[in-house]
Amino acid sequence: MRYDHVIWDWNGTLFDDVYLGVEVANLMLGRRGLAPVDADHYREIFGFPVRDYYGRLGLDLDREPFEDLAVEWIAEYERRWRDHHLRDDAHAVTAGFEERGVRQSILSASEQGFLRTATAHFEIDGRMLALVGIEDNHAASKLEHGLAHIEVLETPRERVLLVGDTEHDFEVATAMGVDCALIEDGHAPRARLEATGAPTFRSLSALLEQLD
Repeated sequence: MRYDHVIWDWNGTLFDDVYLGVEVANLMLGRRGLAPVDADHYREIFGFPVRDYYGRLGLDLDREPFEDLAVEWIAEYERRWRDHHLRDDAHAVTAGFEERGVRQSILSASEQGFLRTATAHFEIDGRMLALVGIEDNHAASKLEHGLAHIEVLETPRERVLLVGDTEHDFEVATAMGVDCALIEDGHAPRARLEATGAPTFRSLSALLEQLD
């Protein structure tokens, strides 16, 4: 195994919440008399910072403060997330890395308390050395937290792999000085993932097979 530590993104990478994102987006759009989006369009416009994504979605940030929209979004998300699930191979793949002696952690733009609750609910937290979320529900960049996390890992950066599902994950990995692998069917279309130059895989299982 080439890597000693895998840093996982959470939303869209381990937690299969794309259609939850579509559901919440369409609920908010419907309340404002705006047209719904499908999963393909959602992937085309989703990105970080989330403030910009809200604008591309069609929400009027001049009329409604971003902070109010974020509160509404997270309230609807939290009502529904337990109805969704991890990627089908998330448990098998994280167990596979564990069996190979690879340490693992999660770096997420989710709020820290929610990240702990969700990973415990799906019984995947026990495989993780650390759960690194952010301090609020605004889903800002996780770069600062990633830079702090890599400093405490005590693992050479060339032996660390960050696995995500968006271009932002690639940007974070690059800033951290670690390798990146991207997984399709998350929050970004495959073409945008491939445009980063990072290896892109159809599934978590395909990633593990490639690394074996």
